[in-house]
Amino acid sequence: MRVITIKIDEELLERIDLSARKYGISRSELIRRAVIRYLSKLESEFVAEGTRSIVLKKRVGRE
Repeated sequence: MRVITIKIDEELLERIDLSARKYGISRSELIRRAVIRYLSKLESEFVAEGTRSIVLKKRVGRE
C-alpha cells in the first residue's frame, strides 16, 4: 500500500479521530473506507446521469 500526505483542518481531523475510535479502526482505515464509499457513490451518480442523458436523447429523437 502506498503512503500519501493530505492536509485536513483541525475540525475535520477531530471528527475523523472520533469516528475511528467509535468504530475501533485506525484513522487511515476510516479515511480509506470513506474515500472508497465516496468514489462508489460518485461513479454510480455518473452512470445514472449518463443513463438519464441517453434516455432524454432518445425521447427528443422521437418528437
